[in-house]
Amino acid sequence: MKRQRGGGGSGSGSGSTAQMLNDDTLRSLFSRLGDHFDLARCSAVCSSWNRIIDTAHLMRDLYYKRNPQARSSSSNVSIKSYFKELALDEHASSFSRGPAEVYQWIGHPNRAIICRMKSGSILTGVGDKVLRLWSAENCKYMNEYNVPDTKLLVDFDFDENKIVGLTSSQLCIWRRSESRSIFQSHGSSFNHGLCMSYADPEVVIGCEDGRAFVYDMYSRSCSSIYRLHSSPLTCLTIADDQLIAAGSTFGNVAIADQTSGQKLGILKSAFAPTAIRCLSFSTSGHLIFAGSSAGYAHCWDLRSVSIVDSFTNLLS
Repeated sequence: MKRQRGGGGSGSGSGSTAQMLNDDTLRSLFSRLGDHFDLARCSAVCSSWNRIIDTAHLMRDLYYKRNPQARSSSSNVSIKSYFKELALDEHASSFSRGPAEVYQWIGHPNRAIICRMKSGSILTGVGDKVLRLWSAENCKYMNEYNVPDTKLLVDFDFDENKIVGLTSSQLCIWRRSESRSIFQSHGSSFNHGLCMSYADPEVVIGCEDGRAFVYDMYSRSCSSIYRLHSSPLTCLTIADDQLIAAGSTFGNVAIADQTSGQKLGILKSAFAPTAIRCLSFSTSGHLIFAGSSAGYAHCWDLRSVSIVDSFTNLLS
């Protein structure tokens, strides 16, 4: 679910969307789902859907529907544990259902460093001046987006309507239906951009000097500048509840409020400092996951600001 501002956007009047449905309507739709995995998938779409499913106790109702004897039982088995066990069983059984189909194709003449997938589409690029969009279903080429000057792309992101690309000193935005850029940032607002995260209507850019620049999609200007680290920012992610997480070359993760820019805390690795390369919030927003250049994956619980788990992963 994307945040929208009144009077803005190019898709107004284009028909019904999920954003137009009120909570009561969504609650009624979700209550008709008869499979707990369908409910779990819907709850992972965005924080709004997660809240509706949680507050309506739809998981609990489905549990009692499947286990009517549990209503009068004195068993101490929790509903959460029940669904956790079902999920683990489903995950384990998926490995015994036969081989999976793997597609491989040449998408760029040079190595594509970044690949992102959303809503059935794959966007590849970085390392040259071209972004290419593919169908995740059949790997069919859909469109191509070129940076209009001589600079190379360093990061990108996209949603169902727009594609946002970052060079070291410029921001470019395309409509997915068009290959021509609809916006290029100008001036010297930021230099040595290294990473970015996009959540309509804002783009947050991480720079070499440890600052984050917030660009507004509607005003097409830099709206805020935040100091997050004293070292270069290596990756960024934005949560639905207006939190910014920024990784650094020193191996720390800064958490800040996107509205005020106030730094809320610093998360530190238990291992020797190595650059944080990727970040992601959990659906609930309570957990944040990070991958480092040394091959470690970390998980912090923001409610206690402590490390939940750190383990060696095959990321190095």
